[in-house]
Amino acid sequence: MKRALRLLSLIALVGAPASAAEPPSPQQIRAFLNQYGECVAKREPDLAQKSVLSGASFSRDSAEGKRLMQRECMDPELLRNQADGFAGRLRMRFDEDTYRGVIAEALISKQGAVVDLAKLPTIPVLTYEEPRPLRTTDREGKPIPEEGLVRQRAAIARKTQAMLMGKLGECVVRAAPAQSRAVMATAIDTPAELQTLNALGPTLGQCIKAGETVSLDRVSVRGALAIAYYRLSQAKPSGAIQ
Repeated sequence: MKRALRLLSLIALVGAPASAAEPPSPQQIRAFLNQYGECVAKREPDLAQKSVLSGASFSRDSAEGKRLMQRECMDPELLRNQADGFAGRLRMRFDEDTYRGVIAEALISKQGAVVDLAKLPTIPVLTYEEPRPLRTTDREGKPIPEEGLVRQRAAIARKTQAMLMGKLGECVVRAAPAQSRAVMATAIDTPAELQTLNALGPTLGQCIKAGETVSLDRVSVRGALAIAYYRLSQAKPSGAIQ
């Protein structure tokens, strides 16, 4: 099974003419994400924590989403490749766990969160939102058109990937908490980051179950580790008073 750690494309440039500037580089995108996480953790600490621990809506149509995706934390200057910016509309397309990952890492740094190694074995397995089963009929019992089924399948695939990445992050943090924390102590896009991620390679391999297919890259692995590490640092041992 191929488990290469590589940075995948994270954006789509929509409606840009041929004369538009080059899209942001992977390094610019990661700098943008890091600043976003730090900004949200600073401006919305309670909501930032909720987004990682119990879930908060990132939809811009919700009150929580408007606060999590506030303009003050979405600095476009980090994504400019020329003085006058992009000649087109740049649409950033990230899944919610990408945002949660950078927020979790910012919270770990801001709060000095640490997983208690003595209590870790007594902390129950974390819970994850599972994808809903495919629906072939609507509420009135009528068949759902093929385009609707295609959208459902895509959503199920995204949710399944997110669930697998969450469980993978938890497995790795439980097996190698110190090494997982070491990843978050490195600067992004540095040899040190790649070295610490590669050091976790054997553990990652052991945590991927036979038959599972998980796409790994620096952003998703680091994010999954951060989310799992922060959740475990805040979790109560089994039987503890909540």
